[in-house]
Amino acid sequence: MEYFRIEDELKYHGKRYQLEKEIEDMFMHEGYTHLELSAFENLDQLRSLYNKLKKEHIVKVYGGSDILVLRTDHTASIIKNLIPRWEPGLKLKLFYNSDVFRSSPNGEIKEIKQLGIEYLGEAALKADKEVFGLALQILNRYDQGFIIEVSNSKFIRGLIEAMALSEEEIERLKDLIDRKNRFELVEFSEGLDLPEEIRNSLLNLLDLQGDLTALVKQAEQNYLNPTMAEALAELMELKAFTDKLGYSQHVYFDLSLLMELDYYDGLIFKGYYPNSFKEIVCGGRYDSFTEEFGQKISAVGFSLDADELMEKGGA
Repeated sequence: MEYFRIEDELKYHGKRYQLEKEIEDMFMHEGYTHLELSAFENLDQLRSLYNKLKKEHIVKVYGGSDILVLRTDHTASIIKNLIPRWEPGLKLKLFYNSDVFRSSPNGEIKEIKQLGIEYLGEAALKADKEVFGLALQILNRYDQGFIIEVSNSKFIRGLIEAMALSEEEIERLKDLIDRKNRFELVEFSEGLDLPEEIRNSLLNLLDLQGDLTALVKQAEQNYLNPTMAEALAELMELKAFTDKLGYSQHVYFDLSLLMELDYYDGLIFKGYYPNSFKEIVCGGRYDSFTEEFGQKISAVGFSLDADELMEKGGA
């Protein structure tokens, strides 16, 4: 962000400091501990993550024989450091307040201030509820007109597993789903040798949005394997929780929801404010991703874009 007047810059940073302090206080009130992170990562150690990113987003720094990258994701940095040393029965509630870096198309480095939490080692449903509930509280604190999109990545994963696609076909399919491109999705499905019930389930996917009870009934009329059914059951549990908190009018279920980083394997969500086209908060469950670093543990969290929250949340 650029400023013409020094006073405007100081005023903005003063307000952002206050905002960050308020959110950190909310994290600490819930028992989360602050964690400092390095700005640099070894490319080889996180190659599985960076293979999921667009290459132009990665900022490389060459240091001797190692290829380093500026941190693009807090979650990966945290679990890469902690999981190899994980002890049975350990439960950790962590928060961070630092930057991630992306390379823009014109070659400039974009610095994004994020705050976020990670809840590691706790039973899945309990942790999901706490993390999601905290995201709701923060969004509601700064603008009560917020909407949060919610899904469970097991639903799409279960459907894709039933289709027996190549890696290239999976990437193509996810791109079409993410862009909600119904016409090309129909064309894509016509080029596949799919049972009719699975094809119908795929083509109805973009309609599975809105009231969860109604869309579950709709989903059950089409192909549904155990993985997909598990996703629906977990979402119904989450719905009961959010209804009890009084946030049901803010929660929008969308079973076609996908995330930029494809390491989630359960609850996923993105939160927005009115007139905002970029998510303020995003997060979810990523147990399987921890396994890439040595052990599979319960893991869920979210990140907040501090500047987007400042701009759209009226902070």
